[in-house]
Amino acid sequence: MLRLASSKLLPILMILVITGCSSYTNNHPAPVSSRAQPPSKRIMVHQVERGETLYSIAWRYDLDFRKLARANGIRAPFTISRGQLLSLDTSKISKSSAKAVDRAATKPKTTVAANRQTTVQQTKKTVQPTSVGKSPSVNFSSNWQWQWPVKGKVVESYNPKDLRKGIKIKAVSRSAVRSAGPGVVVYSGEGLRGYGKLVIIKHSDILLSAYAHNQQIMVKEGQTVKQMEIISRLGANGTLYFEIRKDGYPVNPAAYLK
Repeated sequence: MLRLASSKLLPILMILVITGCSSYTNNHPAPVSSRAQPPSKRIMVHQVERGETLYSIAWRYDLDFRKLARANGIRAPFTISRGQLLSLDTSKISKSSAKAVDRAATKPKTTVAANRQTTVQQTKKTVQPTSVGKSPSVNFSSNWQWQWPVKGKVVESYNPKDLRKGIKIKAVSRSAVRSAGPGVVVYSGEGLRGYGKLVIIKHSDILLSAYAHNQQIMVKEGQTVKQMEIISRLGANGTLYFEIRKDGYPVNPAAYLK
């Protein structure tokens, strides 16, 4: 009799165990720590690290530096400090309001005659480097043409679909890299991953250029450079990575270079 009763109770006990396990799983979901974050999640806050400038941070996230400044209540000369938290959400910043942020840094403070005198004096002596926070108000001619930063062959073309935001130019070892246009150095260092030793030059409120994978940088942040002035030298492989940004977005350098 006991064997018969046991054989009848066994299926019932198995059903109860399975049901209990199912109930526990439904009432106790997997811990949040075991769930992978969605790949589309975007970083919305950046903590400033040593050596970074507002321009380099904007470059890192493909943002217009004016909009980034506006979103964080930062005015010219765009001074930021290590450890500062910057919001990367510029979606509510209009282009017109962003231009107002940079007006103080680009508004001319001298007469035409004074500008001409300054230009003559600068041809006689080297412009002294200044802090990026005190970059000079320079009025560059609006009719200059972009020049190739280094003589060589384009070995990698611009293709944003493949995340190629610029071009690679193959030259020779230790080639001199020159500024493609007149401007002010707004970043000089190696804090941007994937760029190596990098120089970023501001040519106007909307146009910036970058020169990456250098072995030696020969300019400092805040320094004014003339078109075709030597700014760096390439390494042993002699390959320059070159970008142009317009309103913070990468554009095809081949459409600008002559």
